[in-house]
Amino acid sequence: MLDPKLRILNKLNTFALITILSGSAVGLVLNYCFRMAGEPGGMYSIYILCGVTCCLIYPYVHEFAHALAIVLVKRHVPAVKFGKLAAWCGSPDIVFTKAQYVFAASFPFLFYSALLIPFCVLLPPLYFPIPFMPLTYNLFGSVADAFMLRKALTAPRGGIIVDGGTEIVIYGPVQNM
Repeated sequence: MLDPKLRILNKLNTFALITILSGSAVGLVLNYCFRMAGEPGGMYSIYILCGVTCCLIYPYVHEFAHALAIVLVKRHVPAVKFGKLAAWCGSPDIVFTKAQYVFAASFPFLFYSALLIPFCVLLPPLYFPIPFMPLTYNLFGSVADAFMLRKALTAPRGGIIVDGGTEIVIYGPVQNM
C-alpha cells in the first residue's frame, strides 16, 4: 500500500507533467501557426526535442541542485530518491536551522534562474525557447519548494528543521508557562 502523501505527490506530479506536455504542444502549434515567414522550420524539431528532454530529466536536475545546496551548507550528502513520477531529496539525520533550510529549499530556483535568464536575454529570438523551457520547468518544480519554505518560515524562532524528503518536521524550543 502506498503512503497517502506519496499518492497525492504522484497525482500532483502527473498533473504537472500532463499540463507541461499539453502546454508545450499547444505552444508549438500556436508558434507554428503564427511564425514569421522567413523563420526556418527546422528549429521546431529542436524545440520539441528540448521540451521532451526537459520533461524527462528535470526532476533529476532539480533534486541534485537541492543535494548540492545541502552539501554546501551541512557538508553531509543527503539521500536523493526517484520514484514513480516523484523525486525527492532529504535525509532524516540532517538537522537544519531556518536559514540553512531556506537556502537549501530555494537554491534550485535561484541558481537556475540566475543561470538561464541571461541566456534568454542574450540569445537571438530564434533560440529563445531553448533556455526558456528549462526556466519554466524550474518555476513549476519550485512550487512545492515554495510550500515547504512557507512552512519553514512560520516555524518558531530558534527551531530546527528535519527534512525527510517528502515531509519536514519542525522542532521548536520549549516555552515556559
